[in-house]
This record gives sequence, C-alpha cells and structure tokens, in this order.
Amino acid sequence: MGNTRNFITNVKNDYLVNKKMAGENRVASGIKIGICLLLYLTALFLQIRFASTTNIAGVIAQIQVMVSVYLVVAVRNKGYQIAVGINILVSLIISIRIVFLTGNLDAIPGVVIPFCTIITISIISFYEKSFEIKLTEVTAQKKELSTLYDELAGTEKEILQQNVRLKDLNRKMKQREVRLNYLAYTDVLTGLPNREMLINKLDFLVERAQEKQAHFTVVFIDLDDFKKINDYKGHYIGDLLLKSIADKIKKIVYQQDMLGRLGGDEFTLKIQRDLSEIEIFEYVEKIRTAILEPFVVENMELNISASFGIALYPRDGINAAELLNYSDIAMYKAKEFGKNRVQFINERV
Repeated sequence: MGNTRNFITNVKNDYLVNKKMAGENRVASGIKIGICLLLYLTALFLQIRFASTTNIAGVIAQIQVMVSVYLVVAVRNKGYQIAVGINILVSLIISIRIVFLTGNLDAIPGVVIPFCTIITISIISFYEKSFEIKLTEVTAQKKELSTLYDELAGTEKEILQQNVRLKDLNRKMKQREVRLNYLAYTDVLTGLPNREMLINKLDFLVERAQEKQAHFTVVFIDLDDFKKINDYKGHYIGDLLLKSIADKIKKIVYQQDMLGRLGGDEFTLKIQRDLSEIEIFEYVEKIRTAILEPFVVENMELNISASFGIALYPRDGINAAELLNYSDIAMYKAKEFGKNRVQFINERV
C-alpha cells in the first residue's frame, strides 16, 4: 500500500514539474516572439522610411532576414509560421506602398528579399526537422542499446552469481567427498586408518617391495583382557581407553610407519623400514612397555597390557592376507605363552 502511494505521489510530482516547465517554455517563447516582431516591425518602418536610400534599406533587409532565421531556430513550435507570415506581409506592404503607389522601382529588391528569406528559412526548417527526426532515431537507438546493455549487464550479473553458487556447491561437494573418503578409510574413534585402508596400504607395500626387493614388517597388536574393562567399566570408558592407547602408541611410532585399528581392541603396525629382528623387537618392546603405564580415564586409573605378533615380508608371507594371518597367529602364541609379550611367527619359544 505504501509503495502504491509513493508511486502516485511521484507521478503527480512529475506531472506538476512538467506542466510548470511547459508553462515557462510558453512564456519564454512568447517573449522571444514579441521581441522578434518588435525588431521586425521597427526594421519594416525604417525600410519604408528610408526606401530611397539603397544602402540603408539593404542593411535593414539583412536585419529582417536575421530576425526571421532566429524565429525559426529559437521558437520551434510557431517560429517558422510567424516568420513566413511576416515576410509575406512585408512583401505585400512594400509592393503596394512603395512600388505600386509611388512607382519607385528601386524598392523592388525589398520585395524580393522577403521571398528569398522565406525560401531560406524553409530550407533551414526542413533540415532542422530532418535533423530532429534523425536525432529522435539516434536517441531511440541509444535508449534501446542502453536497455540491451542493462539486460546484458543483468544477465552477466546473474551468470556471475550462478558461477559463484556453482563454485560454492563444488567446494561443498569436494568437502563432502573428502569427508566421505575420510570416513571410508578412517577409524572414527581413534582417527587411525581403518581395516580397509590398512589392507590397501599393505597391498601397495607388497607391490613396491616386489619391485625393489625390499623388506617390511607387520605387527598385530591385541589388548589383553580388554573385555573385562567393557564389562565392568562400560563401553564408554572402554572407548576412551582405546583412544588413549592409540594416542600413546602414535607418539612412539616413526613417521614412516603406519599404525591402524583393525576393529575392537585390535591394532596393527606396518614397519616400512628394513630393520633387523633385534631392532624390530626393541621397537615393539618400547610400545609394549608404554602400554603398561597406567591410563587415567574419567578420573579413573586403568591398567592394561597387550600381546604382539610379528610377521616379516617376504620370509613369513608374500601377500597382505598371509602377513595379517601369520601376525595374528603369532599374537595368539604370545597370549598362549602368558600374554603381555612380543612374539615372532617363526619363534618357537
């Protein structure tokens, strides 16, 4: 409702302004016509008065021509008609008053000049109207081009906005893809690589090791009696303990190696460096000892141990399935021998 009132008010104001301007233009045109008629009639009087003086009459005639031209140019609506009218009137007056009544043939140029003036102002009026028509056409074309430019600018702006939206959508899709990829290959609880990622990485290590004749180690880690913690303390505490254990092992593991969670309380460590059995044992033993240190979870001190099974590539297995299987078997041997120990698959004791 408010917008409608504003629109009506604006239209009314524009109408009043235009009406006022039109009134001012009419007044200005009337003043110009009055002045021109006064000058023209004065010149006519002088021309009749000094008709016998050829030089003065010629100058006065030129003034009449200039006044006629000014009327055509300055007063567009009625200037041409008034100029033609007064020149015809002047021609008749001069013809009757001077030539026919007095018989003064020297005044004949004064009769011819108004007709020449009519021809001159007619040519000016014709070309002025042609110019106005062309100017109107050019203005209309310019307005059309301006409208087209505004439409193109609006279209370009819309395209830019669509590009921004598409880029934003693409960015969100990439973020979602990264997130889905993270969830697909990452254990949510610990942030470690999950089983699928570990097996893929293990397959890659096998292929690379075959090409370069390299060696690497797979360590299977299983927490001892973890089920009791879940049973007596609850799964929430158990999950927090798993995360704490993972964080502690990550601090010990070398950057080149990969620690992952297979599921439940089972972890695996891929040692990608070519180490001797003694170096492997010392490395894993350091992890075993660290796990024995008490963990504080929700203001509770918890103690736990882990059993470790080790399989070496290519001595103990030549593919991911064999290496995981034999390291798992070695881990169960460690549990059979009393838990909380490190056991190689080929170790008899």
